[in-house]
Amino acid sequence: MTNARFNSALDFAEEFGRSQTSEDATERLAGLAADFGFTSFVLATFTGRGSFTDPCILASGWNPEWQERYLGNQYVVDDPVVARGARGSAPFLWSDTRNDPGVTRRGLRILEEARSFRMNNGVFIPVYGPAGCEGSLTFGGDEANLGPSDMQALHLAAIYAYGHCAALTAGGDADTTSDDVLTNRELECLKWSAAGKTSSEIADRLGISRHTADWYLKEATIKLGAGNRTHAVAEAFRRGIIN
Repeated sequence: MTNARFNSALDFAEEFGRSQTSEDATERLAGLAADFGFTSFVLATFTGRGSFTDPCILASGWNPEWQERYLGNQYVVDDPVVARGARGSAPFLWSDTRNDPGVTRRGLRILEEARSFRMNNGVFIPVYGPAGCEGSLTFGGDEANLGPSDMQALHLAAIYAYGHCAALTAGGDADTTSDDVLTNRELECLKWSAAGKTSSEIADRLGISRHTADWYLKEATIKLGAGNRTHAVAEAFRRGIIN
């Protein structure tokens, strides 16, 4: 991740952390969408009040008519974008799903219908926790011109936004502290990971093996209740453990 994109994601996270209401969160997400050339977005959860067949929307910048149609017809059941998101934690473009195994005719029709609402393409960012896919942030627009650094920056921003919005809807940030405290070594590895360093680069800087660096990062990820390394970094920033 380039420093510029990483800093962009951190700037968003810092600003987003000031959101006190879902309306504030929606406004800031709209700004992020515009910065990356998108005209719509939706942040949803599949846990608690939500599920894969009946997601709970935390913040929405969807066209109201499209949102009503999508939820009312339970498009989520056949949406190939959601189906791929349930299988892996990496962000991807909607257009990449057209040839996925198991895509139904209804699924392809959903993608086509979205185009009439200025959503020709977009990016879907799954948010994973220890139990699997918990939610997602998706952006749509006339086109989706994103490089690897854009995808990484949006991934970090999405995880942060999801955690903060989930806390807002729950009535408070109940998970800002943890019974498990990161060790100094775990914290060091996490900080270097936040700076975009690989396990090998972290190992070289700290004078440890790559295997040991991976182990520290895995322990930090578990303690933060995160689904992967990127999620752990976002959680650490959200909770103020690193800054």
